[in-house]
Amino acid sequence: MASTNIREDLKSVLERISGMCFKAESILNLCMDGFMKHKVDLIDEARKLNPALRDEGNELRNLLSKKAAEPDANKESIKSLLSIVCSVEMAIAGLDSTLQHVRTKISEGILFSDKAVGEIHHLFKETLDILKTAGDTLVTKNEVLMKYVVDKYKNLDEIVEGYAEGHEERLIKGLCEAKHSPVYLNIMDSIMTVVWHTKQALMRLFECR
Repeated sequence: MASTNIREDLKSVLERISGMCFKAESILNLCMDGFMKHKVDLIDEARKLNPALRDEGNELRNLLSKKAAEPDANKESIKSLLSIVCSVEMAIAGLDSTLQHVRTKISEGILFSDKAVGEIHHLFKETLDILKTAGDTLVTKNEVLMKYVVDKYKNLDEIVEGYAEGHEERLIKGLCEAKHSPVYLNIMDSIMTVVWHTKQALMRLFECR
């Protein structure tokens, strides 16, 4: 278990950031279901949940700014927490982008090959695991969980590179339609944006020890 220098009166902020990760997990789960079932209603349902997450981020930044103005403020801890909030907000922005790209796929009737569907589904599942683990890590401050997320990011990064290369080969062989290629790549890229910023949030947490 890692210890941090974050004061007790700021611990509730970490709990709220953790809650943001769990809510993002729920949104991504709806997105995955919408993608797999080709149902735009599920995507729209997920998108309705995003504003509340953005509001939570704004509230936390305002709260931390007020804390920083207090005479006995631990400015380093507050700076770290602000950085964590911003990283989670960037992950949520990546999630919003994922929803938009999946919605485009469904509304325009774009079909992926079974292989491409399987690849995106795998990324969704792995990202769901990362968001859940991140939520747990922010509360427990368990360094083993943080390293698990960092290692999983590295592994996914290699996997996505392989997916992109395989996609190019399918395009060359005419197995995929070129006009559908940007949607596949955009979904993949936006999911990895979620993963990268989530990983950054956890790394920042352990920098403030």
